[in-house]
Amino acid sequence: MKAHTKQYGFSMIELLVALLILAIGLFGMASLMLTSMKSNQSAATRSQASWLAYDIIERMRLNVDQATTSNSYVTDADDGAPNDPGCKANGCSAANAALLDLREWKVELGNAGLQGSVERAGNNQYSVTISWADANLAASTDAEAAITNSFTVRADL
Repeated sequence: MKAHTKQYGFSMIELLVALLILAIGLFGMASLMLTSMKSNQSAATRSQASWLAYDIIERMRLNVDQATTSNSYVTDADDGAPNDPGCKANGCSAANAALLDLREWKVELGNAGLQGSVERAGNNQYSVTISWADANLAASTDAEAAITNSFTVRADL
């Protein structure tokens, strides 16, 4: 009859299985962190879009006579920033203030990689839409596969 000897330590197979389980866990954690970072960046862009939409609405409310009696604030997403009316230092007329507001707003949108439009939605009502391409939410890494998001606010002045 053979005597049973005690085994000390781990066998190589046990060690490799433990390393495999550890590696799978670490890859899972890294994947979760990457997904979290993508979602966080998308949320930050949405917050910035919201802030900029309300920014132009507040600018229109400050210049309400110009906003309600003309289409000075109406702009398409593809329109560039208007020329600087050059009145910031000396004070602006209502029409020039609207041009300056649109210019500053369009520059802020461009700096954030966003596009914005302002449409008249009715009597003293405006619709502000901010859109952006969100490559973080796309299933592929192809830049053309980016998902287009938008944020729209309707406001009464």
